[in-house]
Amino acid sequence: MGHHEHRNYTQVQSTQTQLNQQRYDMAHNLDMGPERLGLDFLLDGTQRINKIPSGISGPQESMNFQHGAGGAERGSPGHNRSNSVSSNYNPGSSGVEMMGHAIPIRNSPPTCPLDSLLLDFLHSRQVQAADGVATPKLVGPAYPSVSSLLNPAKSAQSHPLSKVFTDILATFPDLSTLPEKVAVLYIMFLIMRWQISPTQENYDRLPDWVTPRPSQLFTSHPAWIDHLPFPKMRDRLVRDYNPRDYLFDKWFIPFTTTISLNWPYEPTDTLLSSPESDELMINPVFERHLRRLENWSLGPAFAKAFPGLHDTYRLKTDGDRRP
Repeated sequence: MGHHEHRNYTQVQSTQTQLNQQRYDMAHNLDMGPERLGLDFLLDGTQRINKIPSGISGPQESMNFQHGAGGAERGSPGHNRSNSVSSNYNPGSSGVEMMGHAIPIRNSPPTCPLDSLLLDFLHSRQVQAADGVATPKLVGPAYPSVSSLLNPAKSAQSHPLSKVFTDILATFPDLSTLPEKVAVLYIMFLIMRWQISPTQENYDRLPDWVTPRPSQLFTSHPAWIDHLPFPKMRDRLVRDYNPRDYLFDKWFIPFTTTISLNWPYEPTDTLLSSPESDELMINPVFERHLRRLENWSLGPAFAKAFPGLHDTYRLKTDGDRRP
């Protein structure tokens, strides 16, 4: 067994053990103590969760969170953002005005294997839609299968939209901690779900800072850039993209080794498990945390590799103790 495989196996075993304990505690209605998170933790009176969802799809869709400080966070489904952006750009039919939520991202031909995976999957879903496949079947559940992150064997049974991203994340062993894996899966899943079905509802589920910048809509660029969390960074990369400066093969190691959600609690507190099933779901408190851009950061190794992007993201140094 190689170094990465052994490390990932050990992490999976440790995480599964902690989740099994969490399931036991929930089933026996134990007080988990102040060091553990409850559903009401950090939620004020307008944000209480009235019911513990029993699965990762369906019930979780009914949760609505209010705007956070500074407007960096938007609620889950049900929040209808006003949309005044329109454009005449439509690859399929010229001269047709499109609402902002329906304008497609303009991507270049693939520049790396990740581009190919993303574009091929999107194209295959669009072909199925043109052939009359129902939208619910195309996009599947409203939330990704986080169970597949801990047990890749389960990905074969998950919806293709979840499977494609759990398979992608498995190819980046340096993205090793659970909060970062869950957050990256969540963001990539929501972006692709909107691209497959560009409805107002799916657009509204994207955090504000994930929605495509005008540069992404009107300037051809590699697909992998669309899945970066930092909007100023996406703008800069689309504007200045040059494979000699931003080759993905040189990008992903500094990025995946230093990306952090700065989650100040136990990694397994990012997930909840139901006593009635083996399914896992994203803890609503962690979802609220990851939907705030200020909680995402990169480290010094990334800053050294790409100094031209220094002002496009939060840099967390070794002396930075902020969560």
